[in-house]
Amino acid sequence: MSSASSRSRAGVTVIGGVQADVVIRPVTELPPPGATRLTEETSIRVGGAGANAALAFVETGLPVRLMGCVGEDRLGEWMRQELTEAGLTDELAVLAGRPTGLTVALESDERDRTFLTHLGVNADWSPDMIPADALACENLLLCDYCVTPGLQGEAARGLLDATHRAGGRTFFDTAWDPDDFPPARRAEVRGLLSSVDVFLPNEAEARAIADEVDVVAAARALQETSGSWVVVKLGGRGCLAVGPDGAQLSASAPAVAVAADTTGAGDAFNAGLVTALSGGGDWAAAIETATRFATEIVSRPSHERWRPRLLDGAPGD
Repeated sequence: MSSASSRSRAGVTVIGGVQADVVIRPVTELPPPGATRLTEETSIRVGGAGANAALAFVETGLPVRLMGCVGEDRLGEWMRQELTEAGLTDELAVLAGRPTGLTVALESDERDRTFLTHLGVNADWSPDMIPADALACENLLLCDYCVTPGLQGEAARGLLDATHRAGGRTFFDTAWDPDDFPPARRAEVRGLLSSVDVFLPNEAEARAIADEVDVVAAARALQETSGSWVVVKLGGRGCLAVGPDGAQLSASAPAVAVAADTTGAGDAFNAGLVTALSGGGDWAAAIETATRFATEIVSRPSHERWRPRLLDGAPGD
């Protein structure tokens, strides 16, 4: 096998958003019009589900290729410099004339986090910007589906099916739909699940896509549609996994003194799970490992989020 084909087969290809994340906390509610409130903490880092997951893969040690796009602007230049240190820059598309994407994450101890996102170049991203050999991989993680318009519907199916034809395994994470999952979007996502080996929604996404109030009922409904595995991320409560033949597993998140910054926790979980399964772990062990890894990530300060080394007990060990 040639070196190029070896690289495409090994490890994981991540397709997802690459943007700046501005994390501000605590923000329980916005100030009234014209007013100002002070916050205690803020940070800016490379983010987006694609970059978050790819950086986590660097830490687990699973070889990773990152497919994403940034603008030809100062923010995009800074992000490329940051990602160069992790070896993740070479295959990013750089688009002139459009700004790099950016999300402001508002975190609070009193409610779930909320996000304000400007898509920037992610609104213009299309499948022809992704090298064909990147899909001939052992594992494909397609994420940020709902905020990458050009990679939705049949475009997404084409990416997933290309990996299946090459003998790879597909993982799929939608992120939250800015339109709150209307019926057409729910049907669209459910229609893709036959091309997905492992579906990775969080609790709110699973309930919305399945149109179920109970999270277990939602997971089971999605599994029946996909025929494969559905892993629902439950935040500080861990995760729930349902699979073929009535399989149902769960993992509790380890207790931590402080969850310093929860933005990107689900992306770290995804990386931990893919790595654990690629290492031959069974499902029960894999979801335990992924949950521990995500918990370790969110317990770190924002400015120390990603560390290009293997942790004791991390998925790559």
